[in-house]
Amino acid sequence: MIQYDKKFIKVLSENKEDIEKASQEMDISFLTSKILFNRGLKNKDEIIKFLNPKYNDFYDPFLLNDMKKATERILSAIEKDESIWIFGDYDVDGVTSTSLLVNFFSSVGIDVRYYIPNRHTEGYGLNKSAIEYIKEQKGDLIITVDCGITSIEEANFADSIGIDMIITDHHTPSENLPEAIAVINPNRRDSNYPFKKLAGVGVAFKLVQAISMEFRIEVDISLLPIVAIGTVADIVDLMDENRLIVKKGLELIKESSNIGIQSLIEVTGLRDKDITSGHIGFIIGPRINAAGRMDSANIGVELFTTNDPDLALDIAKRLDEENKKRQLVERDILEQAEKIIVDNNMENDNVIVLSSKGWHAGVIGIVSSRITEKYHRPSVLISIDDEGIGKASARSIEPLNIYNALKQCDDLFLGFGGHSQAAGLSIQSENINTFRNNINEIVGNMLDDEDFVKEITVDAIIEAEDISINTVKELETLAPFGMGNSSPVFLFEDAIARDIRAVGKDKTHLKLSLLYKDIDIDSIGFNFGYLISDIENTDILNIIGTLDINEYMNKKKVQIMIRDIIFKSKNIEQIKKTYFKKMHLNISKGLEKYPSGIISKNDIDKFNYLYKKIIKSEKLKVYVNDIEHLNFIMTKIDKSGRDIFKKIDLVINPTDNDIIYDEKPAILYDLPIDKSIYDKIKDIHPDIEILCSIKDLEKNKSKIKKWTPNIEELRFIYKTFISKDEIFKFQIYKYIASLSKYNLSKIKIELALIIFNQTGLLQYKKIDSENYYIKLNKTNNKIDINSSTLLKNLNEYVL
Repeated sequence: MIQYDKKFIKVLSENKEDIEKASQEMDISFLTSKILFNRGLKNKDEIIKFLNPKYNDFYDPFLLNDMKKATERILSAIEKDESIWIFGDYDVDGVTSTSLLVNFFSSVGIDVRYYIPNRHTEGYGLNKSAIEYIKEQKGDLIITVDCGITSIEEANFADSIGIDMIITDHHTPSENLPEAIAVINPNRRDSNYPFKKLAGVGVAFKLVQAISMEFRIEVDISLLPIVAIGTVADIVDLMDENRLIVKKGLELIKESSNIGIQSLIEVTGLRDKDITSGHIGFIIGPRINAAGRMDSANIGVELFTTNDPDLALDIAKRLDEENKKRQLVERDILEQAEKIIVDNNMENDNVIVLSSKGWHAGVIGIVSSRITEKYHRPSVLISIDDEGIGKASARSIEPLNIYNALKQCDDLFLGFGGHSQAAGLSIQSENINTFRNNINEIVGNMLDDEDFVKEITVDAIIEAEDISINTVKELETLAPFGMGNSSPVFLFEDAIARDIRAVGKDKTHLKLSLLYKDIDIDSIGFNFGYLISDIENTDILNIIGTLDINEYMNKKKVQIMIRDIIFKSKNIEQIKKTYFKKMHLNISKGLEKYPSGIISKNDIDKFNYLYKKIIKSEKLKVYVNDIEHLNFIMTKIDKSGRDIFKKIDLVINPTDNDIIYDEKPAILYDLPIDKSIYDKIKDIHPDIEILCSIKDLEKNKSKIKKWTPNIEELRFIYKTFISKDEIFKFQIYKYIASLSKYNLSKIKIELALIIFNQTGLLQYKKIDSENYYIKLNKTNNKIDINSSTLLKNLNEYVL
């Protein structure tokens, strides 16, 4: 695999003319217009709806299958004074969904009860024991939220004991739906609902809308902050209806009448801040989740549904404490996991599978995410209980569908479920080693080396004119940010480090002053302080980051919030060394000259032709013989992302041993320096496409002429040798450096050694690529340097 850096960069691209047109129509900057195009918004109406969503943009809730059946059954239950139960899940989505319905029904004078299963004793979703409990409590109707779509047996059981069920969910349904009064899910196969990516709380909100319409009352928009919290925390795409929910919910959140939300804002220190989706995702959401992870999620619902300010504040404080406990447990497990990885050299496993007794089952999913993020490897963390049963959480990298991988060894599991990027399973402890071996082999067959390299997607390479406070303010209109509408990320290519400081407590953060396109700009990288010893003044860096405004002493300046720093890799230097090593091998044995007329004139745009072939091919072998062509190709594809690198197999300046047949289509991009190599490539790949031109031959001759030492240079080099001992150690780069004013290159010196050896002037032994032992031969006869077969060959080649 050939690449410049340890990470792939993918710069999103669109048609510049279309972006410019939208920019002019909407009176927005080209940069903002490009970001909107990157988000799939390509016409004026879509962009207006995105930038200024309105309440009447909500879709008709009755477009969802079974919504009419659901509202009719609920209205019937209300009329008959039946007992309605909300059955939720223990994560933020489930807690907010449950709270939403409890609050809504309460607001219209209807008391409902709720049930959330215990993560540790009951697990996810409906279960028969819970349904029996609800029956014992005289329950008549269960409305599920954020769960139930695969609960076929449980729905049948509820029906058998006289409980009706309405299922609202957003997870992917199985082939058959549960038998229920209504199954409301935008992801049903027969659904024509316009937006498929609602969170569970979003689906519950559609039910609220539908019931409100049946009651002929306005939808209570004061409920939107709860819906927004669940939507953000469930990491669904913040586009379309989700964007409307979150944008309007955030606008209302600070003035929300929900005392539970206000208590959380108070306890988390957000009172004086403009609350963003980031605050929900990283501050509010984890505290609600902590209850279900560490103990019971019921207190989360109690927080959002109580009318007692003192109780709400007390619960908010308890959730804050639970979150701190969760963080400590998480940190402890992470440290243990890291030690296991290092002690067992598991950093490069295809899947990092870790197990231990006593790990908290509610936290291992978070730790698995941390491991996967750090090593860019799928990971599975297994907590083994006293009975020898392991409960596991798996997390994946983008190129791998972990569910499909695990399914290939599900005969080892006691239970298993999940989706492309996350899964859960249970397993007997004695099967863990077998599982580890099997899943590593399975994933090894599913992924290529490139898949284990992180890919960073950026919206654009920032231009100098984009670095302004006005730009930052305009970009803020694209908020709220999250999945599907990430905060715009930019590449600051070839930024020059000017001032490097570690700042903050324990010097954990990195402050960089940069010169970027002749503009001075500050940057801050939180938790990047460890790089302080790796960066020096004038280092050239690729900075991945977002634009932000830093206000200090009433002065506002644009700064870069660093997301990643990519150092200019030494890999290209290694490629060059390999290139010249192979070139030396090819030249030193003598070159077969091309007969006149063998190469026709070829005026096609080679790279554009090649790039189109790469896009269309699954795999393409490309023979590249010229270092300048290689640099050009690498520069062009360098910011095209992982998939381009996966498609292309570059063979650089091939020797005989590099020319191997496989079933990949092949292209000869330019002309090998030796005709015998050209002939072998054509022989091995009879269907190869040849893009060579007469210019390649002229360039090859020019290179050989440049590298071949002339008589004067040979005399000079030999004179420097005879001033030394009869036998001496020769360090080639040190020698070149000592004669820096002369036009001597490594390959020219190496060819001179061969020529001297062929004419009997010396003998040499190569120690490594940079060092030789040389023994000068004593001779009284005049040496004809032109008698060297190599020198003759090279001089004839350029004629």
